[in-house]
Amino acid sequence: MQTEDVAPQDPALKNSDKAAQKDEGVAKAAMSGAICYWNDKKYSDGATVCDNKRRYECWNGKWVDIGDC
Repeated sequence: MQTEDVAPQDPALKNSDKAAQKDEGVAKAAMSGAICYWNDKKYSDGATVCDNKRRYECWNGKWVDIGDC
């Protein structure tokens, strides 16, 4: 899956929360089919986006910072 370059999150649009890390205590199976939003656009679990040179992964409905783009 390719990382998509995105504009910074616009608070006037629907966005999923960001998280510093994956919460491994949450069962992944319980969240299967979870989606994330970035400026009203839906992303499936596992999708990655690049915002301001940071890469975020959709994980259990939240954007997790996974490093540099």
